[in-house]
Parts: sequence; structure tokens; C-alpha cells
Amino acid sequence: MIKRPDWIEPIAVLGYGAEGQSTLGHLLRWGFKAIAVLDKVVPPKPLPSGVKGHFGADYLLGLGEAKTAIRSPGVRPLQVEIDEFLARGGFLTSQTEAVFALVGWERIIGVTGTLGKGTCCSLLSAMLVRGGIPHRLAGNIGLPPLDAAAELQKKEWLLLELSSFQLSTLGKSPRAAIVLKTTVEHLDWHASRDEYREHKSQLTRHQSPGDFCVYYADAEGSAFIGAQGDGRKISVGRNGTVRLNDVEASWPERGFNLKLRETRLLGTFNLENLAAAAAAALELGVSPETVCAAARDFAPLEHRLEFVRRIGEVSYYNDSYATRPEAALGAVRALRGAPLGLILGGSEKFADFSELAAGLAAEGQLLAVALIGQTASRLKADLETTGTGGAPRICGSLEEALGFLRSEIRCGSILLSPACASFGLFANYRERGLAFKRLVMALPAL
Repeated sequence: MIKRPDWIEPIAVLGYGAEGQSTLGHLLRWGFKAIAVLDKVVPPKPLPSGVKGHFGADYLLGLGEAKTAIRSPGVRPLQVEIDEFLARGGFLTSQTEAVFALVGWERIIGVTGTLGKGTCCSLLSAMLVRGGIPHRLAGNIGLPPLDAAAELQKKEWLLLELSSFQLSTLGKSPRAAIVLKTTVEHLDWHASRDEYREHKSQLTRHQSPGDFCVYYADAEGSAFIGAQGDGRKISVGRNGTVRLNDVEASWPERGFNLKLRETRLLGTFNLENLAAAAAAALELGVSPETVCAAARDFAPLEHRLEFVRRIGEVSYYNDSYATRPEAALGAVRALRGAPLGLILGGSEKFADFSELAAGLAAEGQLLAVALIGQTASRLKADLETTGTGGAPRICGSLEEALGFLRSEIRCGSILLSPACASFGLFANYRERGLAFKRLVMALPAL
């Protein structure tokens, strides 16, 4: 259990999504009275009795009354109203920062990166469970950090999946840090690629020599973040401490070797996630044999290159979580060896699709591409420039896209791996993935 923080009232809860609602619940349980909720969107249900609300485009004006503000991840800290609040002596924090202060950085394992965080965290959790190391998993993977910390026992680790949003104002780094492949993301929120990397660097920048950092060495962004701070460095890559090639990961000095084909995972990108999780587990005291056994039993997470069904000679895969170009390209490469149809597109986050188009052009198995969402036209232009996937077709719905690909792909695979977020057509990647699976499961058997 964690003690009541010494925050000064009035307290503003910035953002009222899942984490904001969690924050409010903890504040009320701790006995705070002067609380206001600030959000652009009016919540569907009334706030609890005594809690004020400031909603709409000018919601941050509600900071005028506050002494403490608890920021939800989606609220960008670099805003004029927040600067003014800080200049008046206000205290800005977040659930992540609160957990570091209340639980202690020395009990926290933090994982970040552009790609693979959920899979790596889940793999590491499975390895720790198998190795008898008590811990709780929370953060960006679904459970708000304070919810997990509230139940944390004395000898338990707190394993946190952390986005750039959660790391942006963090002033402490965890005992154990994992930096997965980091490219660029969320340029609708971050001002630049450099700002994105700088925010993620909070995970390692404050580490001491007694801490350790596992990082992916073969991507510039990951190497930059991994180099920060004074923690002991464990690199993962083709020439890393933990060595990777296309088929296996090994740490000879620690007696660890595992081939991707021994697991239920697909794609070299998952081998990177596996290797990073294994390195951290080994450092935390799990034996190589136990690490390998946990990896062999691990099932892919839902919406991550998830096998849905095989109908006749066509297999269907749901990779709705692939909201970035690099993730979609990795999924396509994982399904080499048979004809492939691909569903791409979604909401606009201003990603650069040129490298995706060039990469897809080199995949000879990609025979047809269906495009959906706001980015469909922009994707079509880039794909046509590189001559990718025959004649890419813009479709008005996921159902139409699936129908088009079924007419083109008679054997091989059909893959939903959108390279984009889902907003506009769907509320989130989960809803999109579930919709795809419902459509596939409703198809008649041959």
C-alpha cells in the first residue's frame, strides 16, 4: 500500500480518460476535498459530488484555482496555460511521477520504445512469473500506474510500460530500463523527432551506476536514449551484448540462446522484443532455462500479428495494433513465402509513408493492397510511386477492403496491419481489430 501524498489543494485533474478517472478515484479515497476535473470533452456521466468540472476548448483556464495539477498522458505539458500555472508556483505531476515518488525508483522496471512495448512487457512478465520474481504490470499497457502501486507488496517490482507522454516530465529513472526500437511517433503531439526522443530519454537520463539499461543498438533513436545516464548498458543487436540475427538471439556469456522458430511469435521484430525481455529477466535473476521456457510458451497478444482463422488456402491475421509504418512493414516481412493481401490506412498522424512504400515495394509476396480511412489517398499516392502491390484500391469500409482482398488472394494470407491509428472509422485499435475478427469469423467455410 502507498501512503497519501502531500499534495496541496485545490487539485486539478488534467484529462478525464481512463487514467484521469483513476486519479480522481485515488484522490477521493485519500480524502482530498478541493478537486476539479479539466478536459476538452464533457464526460458522459456526472462528476462525483463536490468535484468541480471545467470542460471545453478553454478547459485549462481551470488551472487558475489550482495549487497541484495531475496530468494525464494525453495532455501536452508544454502549453501556455501550464507554463503560467508553474510560474505562479503550481506543482505539476502525473500518475507516473507520483508512483516513482511514492513507490521508489529502485523498485521500478520501465519499458519504452516506438515499437513492441506491450509484447516486451508481457514477455518479461511471463519470464518473471516463471522465475518466481513477484511483480505487477501496469502503465500504458492498460492498468493505470497508481492502481497497481496501491496493491504493491514490499518485495514486488512494478513493471511499467511507458509512452513518451508518460515520460515527458519525469525527473527520475527506474532501477531497470528497457529501450526498444525507437523511430518517431506522435508528431501530432510532439513538436519534433528530437523532442520525442528527449522525452523518452527521461527513462535513462537519471540512472546511477547501480542501475541497468537494456537497449536496442541497431536503431539511432534507441541508441541515443540508451546512451543517456550512468546505468550499466546492455545492448541488443547484431553486434550487441545480446546478439541477434534473423533467426535467433543469444547471450553466450550468460548461457542464453533461443531460436524464433522455437516460439509462437512471428517476425524478426518480435525476436528483438524477446531478446530485450530476456536480457532484463536474466539481469533480475531468472535462469536462462526458465527464460527460454517462458518464451516458448508465450502466446502473441491480441491484435499483434494475431492468427484469426484459415479458410481454404487463405490465413487471416489481425495486426490492428500496428499503428506505425515500421510495425506494418515488419508484419508484412514476417509473412514472406506466400501471396499476401494487406489492409492499410486509418486516421492522420502525419507519419511519413515514403519508407513504408519503398519497403513494401521490395516484398514480392504483396499482391494487393486495400486502403481505408483518412490516410488512404496519401498512401495510394506513395504506393503508386513505388509500384507496390499491384493497383492499391481505396475502400469505404473495412468490410469492403476485406471483400476486395478476398477476390484477389486465393491462397496465402490476408493481413490487417494499418500503419495508422483508427480514429474516424473506429474508437481505437482494439475496436478495429475486433471488427476485423468478426468479419473474418462470419465468412463461410469452404
